[in-house]
Amino acid sequence: MDLDSKVTLKDRVCQITWGWYSMSMATGGIAVLLYRTPHKFTGLETIGKIIYILNLFLFLAVTTCMILRFVSKRSALKESFQSGHETYFASTCLLSIATIILGAESYGSNSCGPWLQVALRIVFWIYVALSTLLAISHNWYLYHLAMAKKQPFPIVQLLPSFPAMLSGTIASSIAASQPRDQALPILIGGVTLQGFGFIKSLLIYGEYQYFLAKRGLPERSKRPQMFIAVGPWSFTALALIGMAKEAVEIFPSRYIISYADPESIGSVTLSTGDIAVMMASFVAIFVWTMAFFHFCIALVSVLASARVFGGEGAPPMSVVYWAMVFPNTGFVIATISIGQVLQSEGILWVSSIMTVLQVAMWLGVGITTIVAIVRRKMLWPEDVKRCA
Repeated sequence: MDLDSKVTLKDRVCQITWGWYSMSMATGGIAVLLYRTPHKFTGLETIGKIIYILNLFLFLAVTTCMILRFVSKRSALKESFQSGHETYFASTCLLSIATIILGAESYGSNSCGPWLQVALRIVFWIYVALSTLLAISHNWYLYHLAMAKKQPFPIVQLLPSFPAMLSGTIASSIAASQPRDQALPILIGGVTLQGFGFIKSLLIYGEYQYFLAKRGLPERSKRPQMFIAVGPWSFTALALIGMAKEAVEIFPSRYIISYADPESIGSVTLSTGDIAVMMASFVAIFVWTMAFFHFCIALVSVLASARVFGGEGAPPMSVVYWAMVFPNTGFVIATISIGQVLQSEGILWVSSIMTVLQVAMWLGVGITTIVAIVRRKMLWPEDVKRCA
């Protein structure tokens, strides 16, 4: 009996790993990007809603497959966290949930009643709790096992703290629709976790840059993961601007300032929210530059492996290619936010072009993934006894 006849649907499903959630979070990110793009045409919002619904389907499909995998083999869950090539991607599950929350705010606010805002507020704090717990417990577990020795490419160490950092992006999105007494702690919580995720990322960037300087570029199959380095800078930029924008309406005019100058209670010429917008805008531009730098390094590194540029050719399709979508989506949205705050039509048109290119990238990776699955290049086990 040949191998093909031995491979069942269950065997193929059991090849689904944590990394496959990157397909869901990439799709959800595209839905949010289409909602925020500055230049829209009739029907674009409908397209965005369809993609958002597709994301819900992908999330449920991957979750179902993961459950089947863990149920089919009792040790599979433990093994997934002990594998240096899989454990770091467990956080992509929460990142997918973050895109679902962002999409619900974007496409559901005008279609649903007040209950949605109450639900989003509750879900936000649940997400904050889960992402914080994951960041602490998962990072400790990785330290405990010295997992970095099993994962030769350090940039993926960003991922366990990434969901907590996305709390700032979520806060900037949902705060505007919340009552003032509820929106204020949401913004403060968002700033807190955004700061945690960003500073944690800075520590890993040092190791990442040292790795590249000492060992050179990673092997071809891992180069798409270099785009992960674009994410923290980009999401910090868009979160800071988004939260500062909402602070203008939500923060009391003398919030924080009154602590330093309690006697000054006269007319306010410059409020806390105004100061926040100014500071957030310049910091966002500051960190956007580093996102652009890492994007260019990753792009050139991936292109360098193509035969047309003298490389050995692109590596076979794998789930790693989805790392080229979600971080870059954040980069485009950050560019849109900067263009809006600077009131620059030129930047906004550039960001619209970037949106088109990003959607094309998402479609290209998606179609290639489908073709690879059909042709048994992906989800095709080398060992059919894996789930036995």
